Formats: sequence, C-alpha cells, structure tokens
Amino acid sequence: MEERMDRRIARLALARFRVSGFVGTSIADLAGTLGVSKAAIYYHYRSKDALLHRLIDPLLDAIDACIQDHTTPAPSARTARQLLGAYLAVLLAHREVVPLIATDVAVLNHPSIGPRLHSQNQQLRTLLTGPNASPSARLRAEAALGAIWRPLIAEPPLDLTDPTHQHTLVDAAVATLQPSRSSPDRRLVAAARSARTPSTRT
Repeated sequence: MEERMDRRIARLALARFRVSGFVGTSIADLAGTLGVSKAAIYYHYRSKDALLHRLIDPLLDAIDACIQDHTTPAPSARTARQLLGAYLAVLLAHREVVPLIATDVAVLNHPSIGPRLHSQNQQLRTLLTGPNASPSARLRAEAALGAIWRPLIAEPPLDLTDPTHQHTLVDAAVATLQPSRSSPDRRLVAAARSARTPSTRT
C-alpha cells in the first residue's frame, strides 16, 4: 500500500531538518525531492511552520501528559525514578524527533515551540526537586534530565532498545539527583581562600 502523501512529506521533512536544519530546508527542496509541486506540499501543510509542528507536537503533547501524570508535591526518590523512567519512555517513543529539538537552534528558539520546551523543562525540574529547591538541587535535576535525553542523540547512536540499558540510564539519572556526602564546594572555597591569603613567612 502506497504511503500517504502527508506522511511522505513529514518523513522527508524530518530527515532534511535533521541534516540541513529547519532554516536550511525549504518547501522547494521538499517538493523537488518528492517530484511534486510546492502547491502539493501546501495542500497538506499550509506552511513550513505547520510541518514543523506536525513533527514536534506529538512529542511535546506526550511530555505534557507525562508531567500531568506525575504532578505531585515534593516527590520521593521512588517517584523521581518513575518520572525519569516515564520521561525516557516518551523520548524513546519519539526518538527520531529528539535530535531536532535538542540541537537545532531555530527549533529551540521557535516562538511557540521554544517557550513550551522551556516550560516543560522547568516543570520536570520542579517535580524532581520540589518547588523550593536549593541551587545545587536544581543543578542536579538539570543534570539528571540531561542524563536521560543526551544518550538519545549520541553519535554513533547508542542501543537503547534493551530494557537493561534503559534501567542503567535511569539509575544514572537518579544517582545524579543524590547530594554528595562530601562537601567539595566547601573544600574548594577553603582552598581558594588559602590561595588568596598572603604568606606570613619571611
């Protein structure tokens, strides 16, 4: 059965956006590759922005649903693990789109997509730390989220189809959330102060 034209357009657009970027890909490029007129593209998608939303919105909608499912105050470590596992599952389900939102500056700065991504990241971070987290806790949450999505854009691609690998990834992210038992910051501050203190030796 022949693939529907709207799906062919979307599939080609995603491949081109990932290689040439959203800005570097034109409707004329897509039409030429498909052997159709630009009008045929516009029949299915009224603009390149509409095409971008067709690719990105299912992932953003799934992240919103994930956040809604895990919206609880001051999550426990178990809840944080569940959230990170669910977040990973969402990203894996939309893995082909993840590099586009993670690396394309035009997508990250898109007037409607960019703010939505920023808001989702803030909500995820708050779910992991609670609303009144310290700066160090917020940094750990940001690192934990990065630990989840960064391997999905690694080159060469990493095999994340194995559930064991997925568990390893979530374990690493959860471990990132835990504060260190040592106090490296205090040691660094003390060392810096020592370095600035003039020697009393003659």
